[in-house]
Amino acid sequence: MGNRRDYIIKGIVEICQKLDQKGFVANHDGNVTAKFEDHFLATPTAEAKAAITPEMVISLDKEGKKVEGIGKPFSEINLHLAAYNEREEVRAVVHAHPPFATARGLVGKALEISLPEAVVSIGHVIPVADYSMPGSVANDRFVCEALRKSDVFMIAGNGVLSVGRNLEEAYLRLELLEHVAKVDFYAAAMGPVMTIPEDDLQKLLEKRAKIGLGPKSTNRVSKNVLDNYDQKADDVHLHQLQDLIAKEVNRYLEKS
Repeated sequence: MGNRRDYIIKGIVEICQKLDQKGFVANHDGNVTAKFEDHFLATPTAEAKAAITPEMVISLDKEGKKVEGIGKPFSEINLHLAAYNEREEVRAVVHAHPPFATARGLVGKALEISLPEAVVSIGHVIPVADYSMPGSVANDRFVCEALRKSDVFMIAGNGVLSVGRNLEEAYLRLELLEHVAKVDFYAAAMGPVMTIPEDDLQKLLEKRAKIGLGPKSTNRVSKNVLDNYDQKADDVHLHQLQDLIAKEVNRYLEKS
């Protein structure tokens, strides 16, 4: 009888090997997580994906804190936690820097897919999440917003994040996005890129929905994340406004 935990760990190692072989990561880039029972299995920080072995995969609690294993959690674990919280069906998250999709994210240009089969697999438009500093509370909001539109998306300045009901699905979505971004890049250099006729596009999207692909619904946790972010943003704006008013008042008094 197989051990499911070992099976998932083996899958994480295999995904890491694929990310390296495909050139989707460099140096210590990328991270992979998978949900198992009431915790997460994850790649450790500061390790090349090609070097990851089963013994190096660590266990994290629901807050992303290490409970077992060699190494430390990677700094962007909150991106993964936000994804799991936003979409309850998500069981795996893959984050990497595939060149064409990463470049697309750097210019902030969403990708409108013109390959019919790819539309069924990953949707019609792949969004770009806004740039924010690593560790910023804004990251949680951007992940939630993007995952309400798509299963895979680009992050300005930070590669691609993909989710799935299992590790293979999460990886294949990232791989397909990179392939489509590469094809689109070459096609645009040759001439105007075709668009799928609206009637055909609707049929493709209906097929996508019929086989159960695409974002379904969100849970309460994501709303809390967004509300928390909005409150912090409002507090920042309020303080900025107060500072501005104080400066204007002081300037007026100095002139009087």
